[in-house]
Amino acid sequence: MKKKNRGGAVKAEYKRLAGNKMTMLSIAGLAVIPLLYSGMLIGAFWDPYGKLNELPVAVVNQDAGAFMDGKELHIGLDLTDELKEDDSFKWSFTDEREAMDGLKEHRYSMAFVIPDDFSQKATTLEEETPQPAQIEYYVDDGWNYLSSRIGAEASEKLKADVGQSVTKAYAQAVYDSVGEAASGFSEASEGASKLADGAEEAESGAEKLQANLAKLADGASELKQGVGRLAGGAAKLQTGAQSVADGSRTLAAGAAQLASGGRAVAAGAADAEEGASRLASGAGELAASGQALANGAADAKSGGAELAAGAAQLAAGLEQYAAANGGMEGDEAFAQLLAAAKSVAAGADALEQGTASVADGAAKLAAGQGELAAGAKELQAGQAKLRQGAEALSGKLGEASSGAAKLADGAQEVAEGAASLKGGLSGAVKGANAVDEGARRLADGTTDLAGGLLKLQDGSSELADKLGEASAQAAAGAGTDEQADMFATPVSVQEHKLADIPNYGTGMTPYFLALGLYVGVLMSTIILPLRDAAGPVRSGFRWYLSKLLLFAPVALAQTLLADALLLFGIGLEVPNVPMFILATAVISLTFMTIVQFFVTLADNVGRFVAVILLTLQLAASAGTYPAELLPVWLQRIGDWMPMTYAINALRLLIAGGGIAEVRTQLYTLGAYAVAFVALILALFAVRSRRRGAAGEPDGDNGAGQAPANA
Repeated sequence: MKKKNRGGAVKAEYKRLAGNKMTMLSIAGLAVIPLLYSGMLIGAFWDPYGKLNELPVAVVNQDAGAFMDGKELHIGLDLTDELKEDDSFKWSFTDEREAMDGLKEHRYSMAFVIPDDFSQKATTLEEETPQPAQIEYYVDDGWNYLSSRIGAEASEKLKADVGQSVTKAYAQAVYDSVGEAASGFSEASEGASKLADGAEEAESGAEKLQANLAKLADGASELKQGVGRLAGGAAKLQTGAQSVADGSRTLAAGAAQLASGGRAVAAGAADAEEGASRLASGAGELAASGQALANGAADAKSGGAELAAGAAQLAAGLEQYAAANGGMEGDEAFAQLLAAAKSVAAGADALEQGTASVADGAAKLAAGQGELAAGAKELQAGQAKLRQGAEALSGKLGEASSGAAKLADGAQEVAEGAASLKGGLSGAVKGANAVDEGARRLADGTTDLAGGLLKLQDGSSELADKLGEASAQAAAGAGTDEQADMFATPVSVQEHKLADIPNYGTGMTPYFLALGLYVGVLMSTIILPLRDAAGPVRSGFRWYLSKLLLFAPVALAQTLLADALLLFGIGLEVPNVPMFILATAVISLTFMTIVQFFVTLADNVGRFVAVILLTLQLAASAGTYPAELLPVWLQRIGDWMPMTYAINALRLLIAGGGIAEVRTQLYTLGAYAVAFVALILALFAVRSRRRGAAGEPDGDNGAGQAPANA
C-alpha cells in the first residue's frame, strides 16, 4: 500500500486524469471555453458601428418644394441627393407604402420620411412665427431596440445638416438684402444732397422776399400816415362846408378856385384808386404763393416723418432679430448693420424737425399774406369812395361857380358829401392800419421762413453725410459665402481623446474577457476533481497543492488561448503585450481561487454561490455603463467585487495607462487571491485532520473523482 502511494497526492491526481481519456478530452475542451466565450462575444461586437453601411434604411421624399426671396427651394431633393453620396447607411429611396411595409417585414431597420411641406416650413424662418421643418423617422423598438438608438443619432445628424443648409440660405438672403440696402442708402444720400442744394437756393430767395416785404411794410406805414392826414382834412372840409352853407356869398368868391382844386382832388383820387387796385391784385397773388409754399412745406414735413418712422422700424426689426437668435452680440457685420440703421433713424429725425420748422414758417407767411390781401381790398374800396366823393365835390364846386343862386343848396350837398368823405376816409384809415399790420407780420414770417430753410439746409447736409456712411457700412456687410457658412455654423466642437479606442469591441474587451475567464474557471470545476484526494494526504497544504497544480495549468491555458485569439486573431491592439498577458493571468488565477473555495466548500451549492457572485459582478462592476449611472447600493457592492478591479486593469492596459495604476488594480486582485488561498488552506487543513482522526484511507488509487461529500 505504501509503495503504491509513493509519489503523493500530486502524482496521483495526474495519474488519475491520465487513466481516463474522456476526462482528458474534457480538460482539453475546458481550455477553449474562455476563448469561445469572450472571443465570440468580442468578435461579434468588434466594430458594429463600422458596418452601419450594411444596415438597410428606407428614405421617402414627399417634399413639394417652396419659394424663398424669389428663389425656388427643394431641400428634400437636395437632402436625398446628399444621402446618395453618403455611405453611412444602406439607403433605399422609395415611397411611403413600401417603406412602412418593409419596416413591418423587417426588411428595413429604419425609415425616414421627408413630408411634403418640408421646404415650405423652412421658408418660415423669415416670418414672425417660424415653424421648424420636421423629418419623421420610424423604427420598431420591439424588434431591435439598438436600431432606435442608431436612428435617433442619424436623425440628429440629418437635422443638423438640413438646419445648416437652411440657415446658410437665409444668411445669404440677409446679406443680399444688406447689399440692396447699401444701394438704396447711396441713392438716398444723393437725393439728400440735392435737397440741401435746393434748401440753400430757397434760403436765398427767402432773404430777397424778406427785403422786398420790408419795403412794402415801410410803404404801408407811409400810406397809413397819409390817409390819416386826409381823414383830418375831410373833417375840416365838413366844417368848412357848413360854414359855406351859412355864408354862401363868401364861398361864391372862391368857388372857381375850389372847383379847380376839386378837379385835382378827383384826379388824385382816381390815381389812388388805381394804385390800391394794383396793390390788392399783388397782395392776392402773394397770398396764393404763400399758401403754395405752406402746402409744399407741409408735404416735406410729412415725408420727413415717414422717413423717420421707416428708419426706426428698420432699427427695431434688427434688434428684434438679434433678440430672437442668440449669439448675435459677437457678429461684427450685424453690429455694423444695426449701427447704420440707428444713424439713418437719427438723421431722419433731424430732417423731420427741420421740415416742421419750415412748415410752421410757411403757414405764418401764408396767414400774413392773406391779411395783406384783405387790407389791400379794403384800401381799394376806400379809394373808390374817395374818388366818388372827390368827383361829387368837383361837380358841386362846378355848380357853385356857375351860379350863386344854387349856392345854399350846393353848400348843403357839399356838407353832406364832406360827411360821406369823412366816413370813407375813416374806413381808409382802418384799411391802411390793416395793410401796415399785415405787411409787418409778413416780414416777420419771412424771417422765420429764412431760419427754417437754414435748418433744412443743415439737416439735409447731415442726412446726406449719414446716408453716405450708412451706404458704406451696409456695402461692407454684404457678406461672402464664407460668412454665410459661418452664420449657419457659428460653433464647432473639437473632440480631444485622452485615449484612442478605435471601435466598440476594443472598448468592451475588458468586460467580455473578464466574463470569459470567470466562466471558464467556473465550468472547469465541473470536470476537475477539487474536493477528494487521489493519493496519500500528509497535510492540508499538500492536499491544496495537488489541486492547485491541477487547476492552475488549466486556468493559465485558458488565459493564454484567449489572449492569443484577441491579440493575433481578432487584432486587439495593446501598447504593452507582456503586461497584458500578466494581468490576464493574475485575473484568471484570482477568479480560480475564489471559485475553488466555494466549490471545495460546498460542491454544487458552491457553484451556485459562484454563479450568484458572477451575477452581482456583471451588474455592479461598471463593465458596460459608468458606475455613476448604477443604483447607489449597487455601486457600493461594486467597490467590493474583484471583477471591478479586473476590468479596470484591462482598461488601463488597453488605453495605455500608467503601469503604477495597473499595479494598484492587480495588487487588489492579489489581495483577494491571498485571502481565498488562506481560506482554502484552512479548509483542507481541517479536512485533513478529520480524515486522520476517522482513519480514512489517504485516497483512492483509481481514476475519476472520489465521493465529493467529505
